[in-house]
Amino acid sequence: MALFVFLGGKYALNIFYQNKNQTQNKTNQTEQNESSENNANEKQTETEKETEQNNTNGIDFSESGSHIKSADSYAYDTAEIRDYIMSKKEYSGKKMVFLTFDDGVTPGITDKVLDVLKEKQVPATFFIVGKTLNDQAKPYLERELKEGHGIAIHSFSHDYNKLYPKRVPNTAVIKEEAEKTMSRLKELLGENFNTGVWRYPGGHMSWKGLDSPGNGDETLKSLGLEWIDWNSLSGDAEPQKVRPTNKEEMLKYVKTSLSYWKQQNVVVVLMHDSQGKNLTVETLPSIIDYFKSNGYEFGILK
Repeated sequence: MALFVFLGGKYALNIFYQNKNQTQNKTNQTEQNESSENNANEKQTETEKETEQNNTNGIDFSESGSHIKSADSYAYDTAEIRDYIMSKKEYSGKKMVFLTFDDGVTPGITDKVLDVLKEKQVPATFFIVGKTLNDQAKPYLERELKEGHGIAIHSFSHDYNKLYPKRVPNTAVIKEEAEKTMSRLKELLGENFNTGVWRYPGGHMSWKGLDSPGNGDETLKSLGLEWIDWNSLSGDAEPQKVRPTNKEEMLKYVKTSLSYWKQQNVVVVLMHDSQGKNLTVETLPSIIDYFKSNGYEFGILK
């Protein structure tokens, strides 16, 4: 009897440990599965973060994509500002000025312009020429965005003969250059970059037929781009015989050129950050101070 009990007890004990081991194995397997799922989810999250990082380059883009979110409060619709400066639309709001720089990126000039803007705590819009967008341009573009400025397109080649052969707009070339420049900007700044702002080399006012049906303006609009000219300029790209030669002359040029326009409460100032524009850099603080002292607020175009 005792033997039976012993054997029975040993059998029961074996069954107990077998069940316990099976339960433990199942628990371990469940934990392993959960751990694998967690690792997979973590890897997926890391991948998503990496993808987002690649799409933004660490830049907190606004919805429009041409500036950072914190610049939204002073970013204005390009088509609307264009209508104001051309007096196609009545304006009765606050005094606004938009500093714009064409023809960059230019190492040695663009960075100096950015230094002045940072010191004076005002924003600007940079109209980029696509052919300048080598790998060296990337940190300049990133700085422009991170310091609250806007980025726009100023063609790829800036070649009048290609864009306007015999002074006639070549719509196909305009479209190609807009797309090519946008593509290159996205390569450098991430896929989340976008801009809806364009300036024609030489200005819209210099070429006939851009507003004809199916021509330049409509083509740009189909790409989500609006063009804009200016109603004040520093004269830094004018013919040598009339180009300012010192800071006083350049500041005067800004004031005088604006005086010819009916709309003077909304101002778009044309300047350049191309090679050799050291006088523009030197005069920029005075230009900014002039508009500040006359009650203008500074904005960017989107």
